[in-house]
Amino acid sequence: MKYLRSVRGRMLGIALLPGGALVAVAIVITAFLLHQAVRTRDLAVETANAADRTARAVVALQAQRSAAMAAPELRTAAYASYTQRIETAIAGLRDYVRRAPDAESAYQQTTAVELLSVAEGMDRSDSLALAGLDGVTRRPYASAVAAYRAGLTRVAPQLTDSGRIAYESLTRSADWSRLAAAEDAFTAAEPLPVAESTWRSAAFTVSEQLGRLYTQQSQYAVQLTLDDGRRTLAGALAAGTALLLGAVLLLVVVRRLVARVPVPVVPIMVPTVCSPIPRPRHARSRRPRVPEPWPLKAVLDDLRRQ
Repeated sequence: MKYLRSVRGRMLGIALLPGGALVAVAIVITAFLLHQAVRTRDLAVETANAADRTARAVVALQAQRSAAMAAPELRTAAYASYTQRIETAIAGLRDYVRRAPDAESAYQQTTAVELLSVAEGMDRSDSLALAGLDGVTRRPYASAVAAYRAGLTRVAPQLTDSGRIAYESLTRSADWSRLAAAEDAFTAAEPLPVAESTWRSAAFTVSEQLGRLYTQQSQYAVQLTLDDGRRTLAGALAAGTALLLGAVLLLVVVRRLVARVPVPVVPIMVPTVCSPIPRPRHARSRRPRVPEPWPLKAVLDDLRRQ
């Protein structure tokens, strides 16, 4: 019986090796996927915070630029200084985009950064026009206007459905047409075709709509990254659970199969010191006797003695 248990124990130990390996693989894969999911979530949160900080910094620098350009003697230096600082902030946001967890998130976040750049270009040209154009600043103004219009046209096909609807609503609005007419007049050094109050109202509305378009796209990109992290986490938990359950089921099945396998037992001959069992009497061999003398020889011996 001890021999039988020992053999079955060895068979069970050998059969459990694949099950143990499967459990180890399940734990490793689950840990890796959980790490990836947590990393994706943290990256999405970090990107959202960076986008919010950058947007706030850009708005604050734009306000400071407009205030600094009110002084004619400091206009050119203030414009160059604050514009450079804003571009540096936007470039820093692009660094976060490069670390996106997947191509789709990177694509959507890049679109959001481009929209922020478009909004900055519009505000840049507006600050120049508001400060007053001359022979020196008219060329940078025309360049800024052309750049933000071309950028908005280029990024429009990359927007989501709701983003394209907002873009079309903006470009078809009366405020967009009034602002475009005023910008064309400033570029050509012609009088304003609309009242100054109308121009300022249109510029404010367009700037506000561009900011909303950027915010909407940025939130969509961040939400896309968060959803990807949640899907990765759910997949990790599901895959890990399935692997662990499969490993446990395998162990149970193997244990039952090994218990039912007949194991041949080889008898072991153990020497003993006890005397052998006496054989029965009828089985004993007779002792060899001396052969009887030949009869003729006995007769001859008697004749000689006579």
